[in-house]
Amino acid sequence: MIKFITKFLLIFSISVFANEIKDEQSLPQVVTQIMNVNHQILLIKDQNKDKNQTATSDLSPINAQKDKLLESIAVFITNYTAQDNNQFKKDKAAIDKKVKLYENNTNSERYITAKIDSLSLELDEFFYQTILNLSTAFSKNAKQDTINSILQEGIMSIQTGGYLDIKNFKDTLSDASKNTFEQELINLDIKKTSYDEILAYLKDHSDLLASNFLFSSLNLNDVISYINKQIPIDTKVFNPGKFTLIVLIFLFFFSIRVKLSKIVFVLLTAFLSKDKKAHRDIQEQFILVIKKPMGIFLSAYAIDVCLSIFYYPSPVPIRFANFFVIAYIILVSWLLIGILDGYGMMALSKIAQKSGKKEVINLIIKILYFIVIVITILLILSRLGFDISTIIASLGIGGLAVALATKDIIANFFASILLLFDNSFSQGDWIVCAGVEGTVVEIGLRKTTIRTFDNSLVFVPNSKIMSENVKNWNRRKVGRQIKMSIGLTYSTTPDQLKECITEIKTMLQNHPGIAKSGEDSALNSSDFRLKYKQNMVSVDDLAGYKSNLFVVLDEFGDNSINILIYCFSKTVVWGEFLETKQDVMLKIMDILSKYETEFAFPSQSIYIEKLPKIEYDIVNSKEAKDA
Repeated sequence: MIKFITKFLLIFSISVFANEIKDEQSLPQVVTQIMNVNHQILLIKDQNKDKNQTATSDLSPINAQKDKLLESIAVFITNYTAQDNNQFKKDKAAIDKKVKLYENNTNSERYITAKIDSLSLELDEFFYQTILNLSTAFSKNAKQDTINSILQEGIMSIQTGGYLDIKNFKDTLSDASKNTFEQELINLDIKKTSYDEILAYLKDHSDLLASNFLFSSLNLNDVISYINKQIPIDTKVFNPGKFTLIVLIFLFFFSIRVKLSKIVFVLLTAFLSKDKKAHRDIQEQFILVIKKPMGIFLSAYAIDVCLSIFYYPSPVPIRFANFFVIAYIILVSWLLIGILDGYGMMALSKIAQKSGKKEVINLIIKILYFIVIVITILLILSRLGFDISTIIASLGIGGLAVALATKDIIANFFASILLLFDNSFSQGDWIVCAGVEGTVVEIGLRKTTIRTFDNSLVFVPNSKIMSENVKNWNRRKVGRQIKMSIGLTYSTTPDQLKECITEIKTMLQNHPGIAKSGEDSALNSSDFRLKYKQNMVSVDDLAGYKSNLFVVLDEFGDNSINILIYCFSKTVVWGEFLETKQDVMLKIMDILSKYETEFAFPSQSIYIEKLPKIEYDIVNSKEAKDA
């Protein structure tokens, strides 16, 4: 950033020392060039009309040349003085005398020539008087409304007074006179059209011609004059007032960027948590997010103000002013997105304390992102000269094609809206959907992000979620299932089985971590609405309460006598559930040990029905041994 400041100051220093070098052309010369361009355009159109061709390709470079000339007009306005305008009035007065002198013979060439010259000078007077009024307004830091008013008055003078006078004069001419003075009449029309175009162009860009707000509000022109009076240097060689203000203003804006970020933070967080530590941590994150766009925005505004000072009393060239408007649009959008990131994070953390619907705020922020980006693009296109209404209208023509091409995107977007209203799950819920099991991280505009239990991140399109079954493990208040089968050996007696079953059931009924029927019920919750629904729906199932408890002899298995244990823990938290289940299993082992029963394990008994007969001669065997 320091290198950037150094380069910036160096560029401005060279520019100021160079005495604000401008194009050597004058305003009348530029206006004449625009008239010549319009004359070329007219000739090309006539030629193509004779050939039944369009003039689009031939006119493109000429129109580009005219646009460049129109852009340069504003720079020369303040060079035009009242003395220049008085010359037009003197010339017109002299021509008007000739008109009166020859008006007895209106068909004479001398009268027609004088009248055409008079009408031409009348147009010049209307146009340059408007330019003179603009020059005076610029020197007084005029606002956009003032500039619009001056330009509108000039346009009306040319379109009414000038146009009517020319039309009435043409009506008095004979066909022969019209043919004789055809070129002069064409030149008169071209001049009228050119003046009209120039003033209309300036009016369309009046927002860019208006004085910079800071420059006009602080009357920096007076400051420039004061500094120049204190330093006896020829301002034609070097303007110390402009140079001093340029340096001071740029350094000022560069130095306040961090402090301004803190001020914005304080204004946005006036109603948030008073927790100083949390407040400080969030402030650091917020400032980190908006510091860069805020700094660049202030630097751009500083350069804009410095350019206003540099070109004073002339307005900043339209191409520069338009560039800064586009830069402001982009930077403001960037800043808004940064504020949404920072402030959205704070709002989310605060609302999350009151409600579990964090994804609503998250989705709203994403929609706001989308709106900001779309508006930014439309504004930039508008500044570049595109007709926004035409673009929007064209969307209707190509709407079907766009809809077909983006049907999946649109389906996912509306699915995200439906997910919010459907309330099937929230961020942080443990769900199973579309073959994916894990914790919901984020519900976006297009997809839902799920973190699986093996720590992988899965992105599931919202439209797919809407078409699949969703199992939400978090939508339960009391009751996480414990289901197990205990196999005892067949050597266990019926009395031992009865005593084990009775004591295990008693242990579960008295266990603080096991849900009990009647005690752990939705009707005992603080939600009074459930009491009114008990005659319409099963409120326990609606709210997520399970308290069933069964300990029964289940079956005679292949290897064991099985006791079924079916109950629910009070907690639904995974870690607490595991601790409760572990404690229950250890207590069951103690009970089985108390009644001297044994766990069965898979085994097989082999019965031999018949063995082959083995004859063994004991006597012979003994004799064999003795030998």
